Amino acid sequence: MTKPFGDKEKAKILVIGHDPRLINSPTLADYSFFSDYYFKSIPSKPNEKAKYKLAEALFNYILYLTSYKYTSDELFITNLCNDPLPSANGKTVYIPEDKAINGIQEIREILSNSNIKLIFAMSQQVNYWLQKLGFYTSEDSFLRKSEPSQKGINSKPPFYFPSDKDAFRLICCRQFIADDHYKIIPILHVKNWPLKKNFESVYGKVYIQLINELKNVS
Repeated sequence: MTKPFGDKEKAKILVIGHDPRLINSPTLADYSFFSDYYFKSIPSKPNEKAKYKLAEALFNYILYLTSYKYTSDELFITNLCNDPLPSANGKTVYIPEDKAINGIQEIREILSNSNIKLIFAMSQQVNYWLQKLGFYTSEDSFLRKSEPSQKGINSKPPFYFPSDKDAFRLICCRQFIADDHYKIIPILHVKNWPLKKNFESVYGKVYIQLINELKNVS
């Protein structure tokens, strides 16, 4: 089982992701997104370096979005599901509803008695479950269009494929309120950052707007 990473007492930002494996790899992370590697020396072995690069990309991503107003030890990182799930042969690993329910309970435990004020939730599937299970709400159209297709769920191994993969545009980089208290912002998965050409054309402006808005957040 993968463990969350960070110091809850120091943390000001919670990052929620998914899939405790490297892309196209059965390797499980000891900590979400191999976050502990960010605080180690850069490894020389290729497989270890890949873990470091993923951790580095995640920290750089979040710190950049917040204009470096926070430090790396003010981030707390977890997955919606930290349990090992079947690898999906290069596709997005499907998170079953019961695992998502457990994940939200764990997230609420992390938030309790913490100083976290801002949440970044990565990927369409994670935000689908967070909304579906009442952690925060947006509009019904996102939920409807992000519902997992039966084709993906019934595959062996199962994978997540939404009814409309472009539905993430409806919520990406917008600010919502989770549990009537926390500012939560849906963002693209770290694997898509820095924005590639196809993502830049769609999401570039909303990311710039978000960065400018977060500069004014105390």
